Amino acid sequence: MRRTLGTLVALMTLVITAACGSTSSSSVATDPSRGPASDPAGNPTWPPGPIPDAHVLPLISMTAAGGKATPVATPLDTEAQVARFTAQFRMPAIRHRIRAAVAGSSTSGDRALVGQVVAVGCDRPPGVDVVANADGRVELVPHEVASPLQECLAAVTTVAIAELPSS
Repeated sequence: MRRTLGTLVALMTLVITAACGSTSSSSVATDPSRGPASDPAGNPTWPPGPIPDAHVLPLISMTAAGGKATPVATPLDTEAQVARFTAQFRMPAIRHRIRAAVAGSSTSGDRALVGQVVAVGCDRPPGVDVVANADGRVELVPHEVASPLQECLAAVTTVAIAELPSS
């Protein structure tokens, strides 16, 4: 029920944001073909909605790995960022799997890498969508599980990593 409600709230936010959006065509932030803009701190921001040409790596799931689901993705472009992100997990095996996925990604100067804990619970989502929220921050939104389990012995942590196009 929580996932369904969360998905509906996210979808409604995107619909409302799109309906109230700016009609200016000269802004980089409103033209998805030109890539992300940046906020004053230099963090990339995107126009609200799906991020074109984003690529999701295979989801990483592990039982009793720890971590906490977050509403937005974390940049994983430097070793320090990867270390901060993986520090939340109590199981070394999931840390190694995340580091291996980051190292094996096809990112280069034209793509950025982000990661997010998308679920901690009885079920593993079948996939994620890469979208920008109303603030232009990247969210990896998990797909709804077709037959959710009612109970489980230990929570499963699911991490999504996505490659994003750069400007």
